[in-house]
Amino acid sequence: MDFYPLISDFFQRHLETTSLAMDGLAEATGSAVEQAAEAILNEHKLFSIGLGADCAGATALASLLHRGVLRERPSLPVVELAEHHIESVETGVNWAGQQIQALGQQGDVAFIFAGALGEPEIQRLAVALEQRQVGAIWVGNRGPGLSMTVIDEDVETRLTLNAALAICLARLIDTHTFGPMGD
Repeated sequence: MDFYPLISDFFQRHLETTSLAMDGLAEATGSAVEQAAEAILNEHKLFSIGLGADCAGATALASLLHRGVLRERPSLPVVELAEHHIESVETGVNWAGQQIQALGQQGDVAFIFAGALGEPEIQRLAVALEQRQVGAIWVGNRGPGLSMTVIDEDVETRLTLNAALAICLARLIDTHTFGPMGD
């Protein structure tokens, strides 16, 4: 089987979507970076939340912020709430909500990778975040508060874009918090 056309179509579709969404994503991403940097500088924590297929974006963001991949720097206060092996979305949302209730504090900021979540799951997570006064930044779907998404696209496209957004966010949070990287 010749996989080239399938591979080419996959990347072309996602590149076009990203290009067309750039104007809306840039403003929301900039706001998200400012909120995250403010939380870090005020000694609050960041949460990186992802369940099931959304786990990849959450894990990437947390890992890049913990390790300082772009340059040597202190680890940032990121709590990864990512669970790939969930029995059901409902069970995963219950678990994440319990973790937010236990760990969340006013002034913390949560990046919720929600490309594969439905409206009921988003609302349940939003309630848990609101109860603990944790700022919410929704990646890959719309939720109460700031959202970075291409909502009209299919789940595969949102998940692909989420991976790129996780890397972009980590880079921008690093730069905004610690200044530009030297040559």
